[in-house]
Amino acid sequence: MDQNGPYTAAPYKRVFGTWNRALEQAGLGVHSAWGVSKEDLIAELRRLNEELGHVPRKSEMRDQGRWSGSIYQKRFGSWNEALTAAGFEPNTRWRIPREELLTELRELAEELGHPPTTGEMLEHGEFTTQPYWRVFGSWRTALQAADPDYLENYRQSNTETVPFGSNWPQIREEIIARDNESCLRCGMNRETHRDQFGRDLPVHHRIPRRRFYNHPDRAVEESNVPSNLLTLCIPCHRRLERLPVQPIIE
Repeated sequence: MDQNGPYTAAPYKRVFGTWNRALEQAGLGVHSAWGVSKEDLIAELRRLNEELGHVPRKSEMRDQGRWSGSIYQKRFGSWNEALTAAGFEPNTRWRIPREELLTELRELAEELGHPPTTGEMLEHGEFTTQPYWRVFGSWRTALQAADPDYLENYRQSNTETVPFGSNWPQIREEIIARDNESCLRCGMNRETHRDQFGRDLPVHHRIPRRRFYNHPDRAVEESNVPSNLLTLCIPCHRRLERLPVQPIIE
């Protein structure tokens, strides 16, 4: 499109979110991320660098690039190793705000269905574990700060126990089926999402579970009622998590 089309790919991404979503809306086959070469991944990093005017962050690749950051992690071992392969200096951020670190922990927990381990943060998270150790002193303390209920309802040695309730996997499947296995905000379907991000569609809590803790009139289980749950893709999920007021999506 950039070389031969009447427009560049940029307006398609602005309107549809990603190039693959534009292809999908046009009734065309999407590009599989699993068959792409390392050379193409590096080329996309360099293209995004030129577009942004700085070394891309993982979140910028997720929101504005052709592929997801997790694809780079799987191919190169980490996001920073992919940057190094492209000839860039690794991303470094110091003094990341405490609330930004906690927001990332909560979002990743929502996506995974359980509080992330340090390995899962390194594989899927926006940051490494180092800023959490600097700010909180330990991973356990960071989890406790992100959600006081995590450590009471979850043991990292037992992945079958999840803080969303023992029937959360069943509820999650029912919500995804209710929403036609697609993101309610942008329409990305389940198969495309798995192909692009390497993970299933997240189910979002409009009112976060933590607001039900110690509530005099509400039980924590009420956070899992269907009216409080929405199927979203990872980018839309993260955008909604950052909104002060959650919209109602029919």
